[in-house]
Amino acid sequence: MSHSSTVYMGNVQSSFKEIDNRSGSVAAGLAVYLHSDESINTTASGGGLLGVSVGRSLSDTSRTAIVRKGLRVPILLTNSFTPTIGAQVQISTTTGKAVSSGTAVNAVYKSSTLAAVDEDGNAIADGCAYIDFQGGL
Repeated sequence: MSHSSTVYMGNVQSSFKEIDNRSGSVAAGLAVYLHSDESINTTASGGGLLGVSVGRSLSDTSRTAIVRKGLRVPILLTNSFTPTIGAQVQISTTTGKAVSSGTAVNAVYKSSTLAAVDEDGNAIADGCAYIDFQGGL
């Protein structure tokens, strides 16, 4: 059996995870912020960090599943960023992607850059990495 290093966004590699869902749409692999009007998106302005999106509901409703705590959760990376395994995760407050310098969160990298495929089957140019956050972000 061959091993694939391609990550299909929306799949969490570990059974240790706490998943919630909210009304709205945020692509899998992006940090999700909850705003005072109960809307969700990838910008920190006026909102609190909930977790990492694992994408749209399998029921095809207008809801997004969000990992609040978990191990080996895929997060999208910004252009030309290569994470170091064991390093603290930092997130862009505008894109929701992992960056080399941004807002530090309660998570560490469990992999370096991996090939990624979005929910629609398209390759993601900048790739992703697995992160662990047992106590929430």
